[in-house]
Amino acid sequence: MPEGKQLSTTSNRAVATTRENLRHCPVALRLYDNTDGIPLGAVAVIAAVDRDITTAAESVQSTGQVSVRRFVKDFDERSLSALILTHLTIVEDMVNVARPMKPEAMAMLAKNVAKLLTDDDMTVNLADIQIVADRLANGEAGQVYGGLNTPMVMKAFTDYLGEKGNAFADLRERQAKEQFGSFGERTGESWATERKKHREAMHDYQLQQMKKNTQKDNGNGKS
Repeated sequence: MPEGKQLSTTSNRAVATTRENLRHCPVALRLYDNTDGIPLGAVAVIAAVDRDITTAAESVQSTGQVSVRRFVKDFDERSLSALILTHLTIVEDMVNVARPMKPEAMAMLAKNVAKLLTDDDMTVNLADIQIVADRLANGEAGQVYGGLNTPMVMKAFTDYLGEKGNAFADLRERQAKEQFGSFGERTGESWATERKKHREAMHDYQLQQMKKNTQKDNGNGKS
């Protein structure tokens, strides 16, 4: 347990109570137990993520989920990277990979994912991170038994961002059609087309950055 969380008999009881409250959320519990310096408020926010949100369409229509930008604003980028790192290490544990990523490579990967999520023009929330982690664990983003790697994880998140962008465009079009009729439908289609072009350009840039990071990792022997 991180230094500073166990101070007295009283605090020991508080720790036991806190851990009991976090048992329903393995990610929050592992963050609490193994990550020093992460604010308890951040752990509480993570524990409150709605695990019933399992698709991009559900995420788009959900309300009350904390965005990654708000999370970073409240708790800093280190906390977001620690959250992503925890998700990925849990995926490795669940799949029982043959060759876990080295800690340094995993930490760098978590930082790259955090940057991807905060730079995206879509409103990404904490539930979205859980969805992608579940897909990795379930093999929906590729078989990970041999071990996670940077291209696989980055592609899983990038693909999901595109999926959520399409889900948002569909929702926007339906709302415009309901409000403005056929004119709204054309407006929604035009908006969706422009956004698709923007996302394709952005994803091309992200792919190039991912290749550069992968080459750098391979050159350092970290993946």
